[in-house]
Amino acid sequence: MMNIYYDAIQEGVWFQQLHEGLLNAELLPFPNRGNGPQGLQQVLAYDMPDIVLVDDGNPILVLERTREVPSGHNVGQRFARLVAAAQMRVPVVYFGPYAAYKHGGATQGPRYMNLRLFYALGQMARIERTAVTTINWPVDENYELVQTPRKDKRVREYLNLFFDLYGTLAFGMLPDQIRNSQFERQQEAERKTFISSEVARPEEYGSPPDSVTIAPWRQLSQLAREHPQNLSHGETVLYQVGMRYIRSDPYTGMAMLYSYLYCSGLRQRTRNLVLHFPHITKQAWSSLAGSDRKDIRLYRLSADGILFRDGYLPHDAL
Repeated sequence: MMNIYYDAIQEGVWFQQLHEGLLNAELLPFPNRGNGPQGLQQVLAYDMPDIVLVDDGNPILVLERTREVPSGHNVGQRFARLVAAAQMRVPVVYFGPYAAYKHGGATQGPRYMNLRLFYALGQMARIERTAVTTINWPVDENYELVQTPRKDKRVREYLNLFFDLYGTLAFGMLPDQIRNSQFERQQEAERKTFISSEVARPEEYGSPPDSVTIAPWRQLSQLAREHPQNLSHGETVLYQVGMRYIRSDPYTGMAMLYSYLYCSGLRQRTRNLVLHFPHITKQAWSSLAGSDRKDIRLYRLSADGILFRDGYLPHDAL
């Protein structure tokens, strides 16, 4: 028996109509934290994606759908929603525009994908040995999102591939077959074409952004003053988070994104990841540290330590 678990009912209904194999699946809202099948709880351990497809209690596919303009930090806002599924080797789909028109504000106009999302998703697929597929939400000549059923053509094609493979393979073989499929090669070709034809100065995305510094911790002056003895790797990724109060989006997602892009993921680090909160005190953190808030959990999960305005806390003290 298949179940479609959803964050919003309209997304569940949309997904169910994309393939005949889903028509008899039961639509269910995500349960409260800690409830539902064990496999579903594991997929939801870090954050909640839009869709989780479950078969006999086992998650078999996760899909994230977004209309957001994919620039700057926005791209990290949803990253944490995909990580637990990737760690379980459950295939993941990220469906969103590679470019879109932003309305209002000083940056109004076409905005283009922060390519570090592509690179981090690719690293996550490699590190976790799974399939992470990006599908471009089409836009018109004015970079407005296409809202007709035409937008779903590639997602339908993906689901055709998924169900063809799912019916004939052991589940553990599914990620490799998706990753090596003609469909995935087509998506890769589209990404490359987009980068070469749409993105100005794509080479800039090959190095860290201004908010990230990578060096041995002794060469990071603000961190070196704290003598962080718990940092065991030769290099440290120091990510400066500009928030003025403790919050989740988009910073927790970006912390996880940088974990995969620069530190080889969450479980087998090759670099330390330290978060720098220059506007947050240790007291502000400790006042929330006993709660089960998502932002606190995800910062703990991502960080080897946090440098606050008034000092450093290693992971074990967070």
